[in-house]
Amino acid sequence: MSDRTFFGVWRIDKRIHLLLGVVMLCWGAGKSVAGETPPVVVDFTLTDLMGETRSASDYRGRWVVVNFWATWCGPCVREIPELIAFRERHQETVEILGIAFEKTPTEQIRSFAQEFKINYPILLIGDEPVIPLEPLKGLPSTFLLSPDGELRKSHVGPVTAEQLNQWLEASLPKAN
Repeated sequence: MSDRTFFGVWRIDKRIHLLLGVVMLCWGAGKSVAGETPPVVVDFTLTDLMGETRSASDYRGRWVVVNFWATWCGPCVREIPELIAFRERHQETVEILGIAFEKTPTEQIRSFAQEFKINYPILLIGDEPVIPLEPLKGLPSTFLLSPDGELRKSHVGPVTAEQLNQWLEASLPKAN
């Protein structure tokens, strides 16, 4: 029988698939020594309600809570007092960046923020996605970034000040 037979081709394909599988396993195993994926450093630049640009990297050295929200989102509105309380408690070590995930006129978002006495910067969503935080799975979406800008935690749905406290405590280095 010739090597070009259906059976012969199948044997060659089977060996190629096996070889590809081994290569993929080895490639995946080499991604990290401890079996963990490398940390994802987050940086983005957006405009705030006053027209100033702000970047996540502006807050290096502090923990950053990034909260995607919208004025029309009921759960987002209900969590605002929790975010305000958390910021008041941790204003020396943590910054909250609220990202208005809507194309509402800036003046309306500014009025909304004043009405709710929001005490943290509100940024306006841009035309490009905020990678790696987007695409979002829902609103509100909240992320915790370490002082080095590494993504430490993500959550879809409303958060409480207590929940944010727990995230922060769990992320702090443990004393020996």
